[in-house]
Amino acid sequence: MHTREIVEALIFSAQGSLPEKDILKAVPGAGPDDIERYVTELNRMYEESGRSFRIERASSGYQYVTREEYAPYLKALHTPVRLSMASLEVLAVIAYKGPCPKQAIDSIRGVDSTSSLKSLLKHQLIDIKNGKPLLYYTTSRFLEVFGLDSLSELPDLRQFEEVFREEAGNPAGEEG
Repeated sequence: MHTREIVEALIFSAQGSLPEKDILKAVPGAGPDDIERYVTELNRMYEESGRSFRIERASSGYQYVTREEYAPYLKALHTPVRLSMASLEVLAVIAYKGPCPKQAIDSIRGVDSTSSLKSLLKHQLIDIKNGKPLLYYTTSRFLEVFGLDSLSELPDLRQFEEVFREEAGNPAGEEG
């Protein structure tokens, strides 16, 4: 058996993203650079043979993803996660401010967030840390769905403020 194929089998067998630390635990003697090299080699092989998938980093690990050109076919078969604007707002608050209690989420939004929290829990995009008060936080599924390796990859909030100011007809930095 070759280490590259062992890495391939590990990632293939995972449900969702397989944390890099788990790969390293299962493959003695391999380091993060080795894993990255094996993934690069596998992706090159997949590309050369015209495969419909590739391996990408997500949620501090690796997972198989379908190449973009196959998306229309997959959409016909799979229903994507659909979230209301309210749920997206709640998710953004939790992603940027979390872990945080419901009271903080409601305070930031100015409305009750119970329905949105239930929806996000159902989709496994958030979870709850027990305690008083209960704290909501994003899950590794959130990172996978949004193609992020970690929350640090979220856009800076100041970038959004600048974009929205410019879209409203105000140059960045001017008060309106």
